[in-house]
Amino acid sequence: MCSPGRDPAPRQYPRRSPHRNSRYSPRVRSPFLLAESGPTTLKPARWGGTRLAALRGADLRRLPELQGQAIGESWEFSTLPGQESRAEGRPLGELLGAPLPFLAKLIDTALPLSVQVHPGDEDAAPGKEEAWIVLAADPGACVWAGLAEDREPAEFQRAVAAGAPLLALLQAIPVVPGSVILVPARTVHAIGGGILLAEIQQPRDCTYRFHDHGSERPIQPEQALATVDLQSRPQLWQPGEAPRVLRGRHLVLEILGPGAHRRDRPATPSLLVPVHGRVDACTHDTHDTHDEHDERRTLEPGALTLARRGPWWLELAPGALCVLGSAAKSDTASVA
Repeated sequence: MCSPGRDPAPRQYPRRSPHRNSRYSPRVRSPFLLAESGPTTLKPARWGGTRLAALRGADLRRLPELQGQAIGESWEFSTLPGQESRAEGRPLGELLGAPLPFLAKLIDTALPLSVQVHPGDEDAAPGKEEAWIVLAADPGACVWAGLAEDREPAEFQRAVAAGAPLLALLQAIPVVPGSVILVPARTVHAIGGGILLAEIQQPRDCTYRFHDHGSERPIQPEQALATVDLQSRPQLWQPGEAPRVLRGRHLVLEILGPGAHRRDRPATPSLLVPVHGRVDACTHDTHDTHDEHDERRTLEPGALTLARRGPWWLELAPGALCVLGSAAKSDTASVA
């Protein structure tokens, strides 16, 4: 659910100095950041599964208040006020010197999530376009996005008014590890049970629920109907297809297959989502000579990594898959 009007005011970060903890500092060599989970970024949920708790077991052992709870979400990279993640022992925005132009999560489901919709861009606040990269899925798992082709908007609206279940009216998308789905803002959608996925989205926390499978959480069918665009459809990539780029209004998803993928001067931080196989993240100096600060790290499947500057490149072994997520150029003006 959204708060009325604008989201909380973004935190003001001091302008970065070229001599202190900046991209130009000799003490800050690695462009790669791993998230540090904490009590504000690990989210218990009634629908949470067990895969995320296994991935974040060390972090959970430091947080006794969360032990024994089903963890549904981990906000890996966030600069949203009150829910800011940390890396290298510091708030993420402090490290970057500016708000991150997207929010990255891990989501783990044992049960289906609500049928919901996120708003589009408004004068008072950005919208919430999002994309899902499936990391693990039970046999037969699926997500839903957009109205099914054989259904009419009026049929959906009547079902909402009657409080009826809605999944049968939506486009069902079977998923396997590596499935990538880009969901535009204002698209009706739901995530099914038995899935671990990475989500990259516009940095806003706003959801209107049509239906929540009989849970006690509030739903907002009137606001949801006023928000939804029942003509909107997702973009989809499935393993076995040729690698390509999915481009939304605010997000860009690059599907990377085996080989080397270099980025010299990326305009914005990039989210690296290793799905399977060996993925090495590397740096080197500008003259292609060995340097004591050159880095090569193997990214474990599901270990979301933020690459904040270049040059860097990825090396994917045969059979490996990695997805590179970033904000569209129009969303990156405030990020150096």
